[in-house]
Amino acid sequence: MARLVNALPGEPRLRRYARLAAIAAVYAVACRVMLAPMFNFSHLATASYEGDARGLIWVLAWDNHALLDRVPSLFNANNFYPARDALAYGEHVFGISLFTLPVYAITRNPVLSYNIVWLLSFLLTAACAHVLAWRHTRDHLAATVAGLAFAFCFFRMHHAHGHLNIIWSFWIPLSLVALERWIDRPTWPRLAAFVASVVLQALGSWYQGVMVVVVDALFFGWLLAVERARPPLPRLMLQGLAGAALALAMVWPFARHYFALSSGPADAAAGAADLAGFLMPPENTFMGQWLIARGIKGPRWIWGELTVYLGWIALLWALAGAVVADRGRDQTARRLRFFVLLGLVSVALAAGPSPAAVSAGSWGWTPFGLLAHVPGINLFRVPARYAELVTLAVAMLASGAAAASHARFGHAGRWLTVVLIPLMLFEFYVVNFPGGQPQPSPVPRVYKFIASLPPGAVVSLPDYANTPQWFAEANYQYFSTVHWRPIANGDSRAQPPGFRALMGRLRTFPDPSSASAMREVVISYVVLHAGQAAAGGPDVVARARASPDFRLLAHVDDDYLFEVVR
Repeated sequence: MARLVNALPGEPRLRRYARLAAIAAVYAVACRVMLAPMFNFSHLATASYEGDARGLIWVLAWDNHALLDRVPSLFNANNFYPARDALAYGEHVFGISLFTLPVYAITRNPVLSYNIVWLLSFLLTAACAHVLAWRHTRDHLAATVAGLAFAFCFFRMHHAHGHLNIIWSFWIPLSLVALERWIDRPTWPRLAAFVASVVLQALGSWYQGVMVVVVDALFFGWLLAVERARPPLPRLMLQGLAGAALALAMVWPFARHYFALSSGPADAAAGAADLAGFLMPPENTFMGQWLIARGIKGPRWIWGELTVYLGWIALLWALAGAVVADRGRDQTARRLRFFVLLGLVSVALAAGPSPAAVSAGSWGWTPFGLLAHVPGINLFRVPARYAELVTLAVAMLASGAAAASHARFGHAGRWLTVVLIPLMLFEFYVVNFPGGQPQPSPVPRVYKFIASLPPGAVVSLPDYANTPQWFAEANYQYFSTVHWRPIANGDSRAQPPGFRALMGRLRTFPDPSSASAMREVVISYVVLHAGQAAAGGPDVVARARASPDFRLLAHVDDDYLFEVVR
């Protein structure tokens, strides 16, 4: 690994390919080791977590189903029936679904599609961060530091169990590369590459769309104002306007559905990062376990939004990179200064508005508040997620420090990097993950039987919406992927008007009031998971079988399928 340095002029092509293969092998091994606590490599086609992961599995499958089976409206998803445009109450992740489409088209297996893309997100993030770092260091070993630091930072480990839309961020470093190439020589193909990177990132997640715009706008200003880039301005402006119009035309059909949603300052204050979150090792790291064993309070749980630990080795490496940026006079040092600026701006945004600022009504003058005045950006509900840009800045600064060490100390500097890399990853490694590895969870057979029945809407009970087990509601969306009938159940960031009232009536099954509500909204089938504690036990089954409002169609294991009698 210590020999992963930049290719020399005239270097044989075979040696260059061997170097690239070695870099790819490093990232593949890192994936296998770092992701083992929260990924079941032995059950790639069937293992998944409950909650947000199941919700994303359903969304990706719905997107693929809509394209492959020519569904009239992407946003008129099958959940939250009878609401319209149900997909607009959460993320559509259409930009990610394009990567799952080939696997889903061949297998129709939504779990396999999700798991493959989940793994791919880490590999692509490492590769794109590597490319960005290599552009300003011209040192592959130093770029590997950036790739590993960004792809496997604890922030990504924190979100990896269920937030694919948050860890799908490789377009951000790639957009910086594309933007610099376009400004260096404004051509239409280079503009197209930049626009594509921004649009695909924005279509993957609204959070990521906001962040890619923030970082690219900052970099654009930096290149023109600080690095004194001098592209032909008339051509740059013409192409820029055309690119912005094209990006808006591609994003707007998706984005327009979300402007009815918003988050208030109180939500932002609750999701704001703090200094302790950046510096304190979480309890799900080796250092966090060591602190807890000695009675030291402070380590945070892995599932908290405010757990944004940067890692001390990565942070110290980044501080060394900041020193290089301050003292250097070459192009590499100037570029590192941009990442110092990005880190400071991102920390300020992640800090969000304080509760005191919200109470005083002055939160709109905080960095987060000022940005929230831009239409659409007020949807950014959790400021702490700007920590992703902090980790990108840390990764790039660390690579700059490593490159400076290699240039000054030669082989000794490279071997120091080789020693520090596993120590840095050791700080990020997840231990005692609360969910364990995801386990195989096939769709109950009763849902496959529904696919053979006449068309009709379905409700699954017991209903978990707005209960302490809210995360189990996403299971019903996942189960619907085998029949794609409309379902009254739903789990998302927001809920349609009337959803809670309707589910309150439906969950009284098998009372006559429940049957009346089902007839009003034209629900045809009821799935009762009698084996679940919240289902009510054998008494509910007996009453449903005796009721004139329902007719038993199937009984599979502990699951009962009833038809609503018209």
